[in-house]
Amino acid sequence: SARLAAPASASRRPTTSPSAFRARASRAIAARAGKKRSIFEEMLDVMEGGPKLRRWYGSDSSVGDGTGASGDENGDETAAYGDADEDDDDVELNLPKTSILVTNADGALGESIVVQLILAKASVVAACEAEQIVGAETRFGPYVNVVSNSMSAGARLNGVRAMVVTDALEEDLLAACVRRGVKHVVLVSSAKSAGGGLFPSANEKARRDKTREELAKRSGVALTIIRPCSVKSSPSQGREIRFGQGDTLTGEVSMEDLAEVCARALTRPPKPGESLEFEVSNGAAAAERDWKALFAPLVIV
Repeated sequence: SARLAAPASASRRPTTSPSAFRARASRAIAARAGKKRSIFEEMLDVMEGGPKLRRWYGSDSSVGDGTGASGDENGDETAAYGDADEDDDDVELNLPKTSILVTNADGALGESIVVQLILAKASVVAACEAEQIVGAETRFGPYVNVVSNSMSAGARLNGVRAMVVTDALEEDLLAACVRRGVKHVVLVSSAKSAGGGLFPSANEKARRDKTREELAKRSGVALTIIRPCSVKSSPSQGREIRFGQGDTLTGEVSMEDLAEVCARALTRPPKPGESLEFEVSNGAAAAERDWKALFAPLVIV
């Protein structure tokens, strides 16, 4: 299994700045639309090398609880979870709950969210189908812990404090979140104005299923529901981000921006039993993004 790198001092970070890395990752996301290469294959081409990224990535995270990727207190460069291998039992391991689980991480949106979380230096668990494990471990490298959907729901949640759901919502996984005390669930849904296109994917169909929202609400977990307008694979180009409530927002949003909204939402969890629900789209022109001002007016229910 892939393992997370331990933190290192800031003085050893690579010369590539986070903003430059973000721009290059953005180009990689755009390239995915052509179905030529994996986004992480593109990213590996533009990085200055694995060890350098590892040293940069090792600093504190701004997503989740702020611990980032870390080993034990003695500086061991491995994560405590990652050796479960074929032991699939629903056994809760004695691990610090610092990670974010991203479902369907081998899909386009899931992979984009993983990219944003890496940029935020968060500890990430990427869930994908069993046959995609080797490819996912190759693409994600040492910065993400890859788990199989064939594992029990509880096994996938070991060490997890928050979860981002981009596809069908598994009832047993949601029940395990309640049982394990997962602090926050971000559910990607769909705005009323979002069109499905002529050939919607299975994940797009799943996101339009409103029973997912009701199921998540009934669970009592702290819940954020993000309803994107029509999702496009074209680059963001720094366009304005717009939030709305009441399911009246129209337009489209780039997949890259939707992924960043998901990452940002993880830093603003509602209280248990409450839900934050909003739509997201892009404006027409480029604009500075004040995330605090975007989230501030939203009403939690």
